[in-house]
Amino acid sequence: MMRKKLPIILSLLMLLSATSCEEFLNRDPEDKISNDGLFKDMTGVKYALAGAYNSLADNDYYRKNMILNAGLKGGNIKFSSNIVEMYMDRYRDTYNFNHSANDERTAYYFYRHLYEVLNMANNVISNTPDAKGGTPAEKDHVLGEARTIRALAHFDLVRLFARRYAHTNNASHPGIVVVKQTPDVFDQPERSDVYETYRFIIQDLKQAVDLLENSQSKDKDRLWISSATAKAILARVYLYKEDWNNAIKMATQVIQNNKYELVPHGQYAEKLTQNKPSQEDIWKLDNSYELAEALSKFIGVPGNVDKTQMSVSKDLLSLYDEKDVRRELFTTFENDTVTRKYQAENNIESNIPMIRLAEMYLIRAEASARIGDQIQARSDLDKIRKRANPDAPFPNLSGQELIDQIIIEKRKELALEGHYFYELKRLGRDVTRNDCNAKLNQNISYPNYRYVMPIPKDEIDYNKNMIQNEGYK
Repeated sequence: MMRKKLPIILSLLMLLSATSCEEFLNRDPEDKISNDGLFKDMTGVKYALAGAYNSLADNDYYRKNMILNAGLKGGNIKFSSNIVEMYMDRYRDTYNFNHSANDERTAYYFYRHLYEVLNMANNVISNTPDAKGGTPAEKDHVLGEARTIRALAHFDLVRLFARRYAHTNNASHPGIVVVKQTPDVFDQPERSDVYETYRFIIQDLKQAVDLLENSQSKDKDRLWISSATAKAILARVYLYKEDWNNAIKMATQVIQNNKYELVPHGQYAEKLTQNKPSQEDIWKLDNSYELAEALSKFIGVPGNVDKTQMSVSKDLLSLYDEKDVRRELFTTFENDTVTRKYQAENNIESNIPMIRLAEMYLIRAEASARIGDQIQARSDLDKIRKRANPDAPFPNLSGQELIDQIIIEKRKELALEGHYFYELKRLGRDVTRNDCNAKLNQNISYPNYRYVMPIPKDEIDYNKNMIQNEGYK
């Protein structure tokens, strides 16, 4: 079967598909908008920005694959005995760490879609300043949101398609193609190294913070990006970069923002299973417009289907003690263990948790432990542990033992929110999956080329300057 060319490099690029924008905004299908027409005023710019948000909640991104990839590879989920052949075939290579450059499944679709996201964000960034109407503050807010989306997509691409930051002493190993503006169809771009990739991501997020803070526009609800969102993503990026002091700085700024607070122990299960954002959510991705089942069908409580496709592993479940309130987030559905974080009601999906305040405490805990501030690290770890179980003992730990406990706590707290495998990779740790029904590579030792996905073959064939990741042909 002949594959479609990757839109960002191999074909003429549109600002965004008219279909996706129309679906998001419930616009009439025949209402086609040209690129020039869309960006002539701020109303069109906001439609385009809505399309960029919509692209984050695509099946090939956070609505499904970014989260399933982390869960399957990290060992938090496994194939259900009820999985249908279509989905087994779709995720077999992911689960088995058996991607190839010819893979038309997860790696190919990740690569294609994330560069589409970058194209959408770049069109908003480049066209907003000249759009008619709108105040300078409104334009700054839109630009801040678009830069955050662009930074997130670059960050996820480098997590998927490049080695971790610390793979070389100066992060000089191959990163990804950094797309600073919409490319020409004939461009033959080279991959930036990981250092330059992270430098651009951080620059984008810093500018986003300034734009969002200085816009003086009233922040929208937590389904939209705010300055706190950009700071929280920046804290995560600094953690992956092993810039401990800046990770602490950014996480602390979010923690000290009085708009956010941890959900109390007694409300934990209720708040984390409801569809609307809680006081702990810094950003939740709007998924309510999708009239179909995604994560709920795979690892959650589905709507109009009678079986789920995957099951929570005993490796994850065994980490929670009997008094841990987070156990209430799991339930049984057709003999599979699933999470209540994703539920479909009336065929409408749950919104997707992108960043919660708990992550900021755990980022600050780890980064503090890394620089020897064990008092702060213990305090932050204790806060998350006691929120889950008020009887949990104080973590009177130090050194590597303290760091290890923070990583375990992070696995438990952010379970099935799309983190664990990427965490193992950034830490340079082995993948160990005991309750696992993968047929190949049940366990892999770091370093191994399989931690990184291959650049799709079409991209290699088209672009003479593109180099393939080690281990793939």
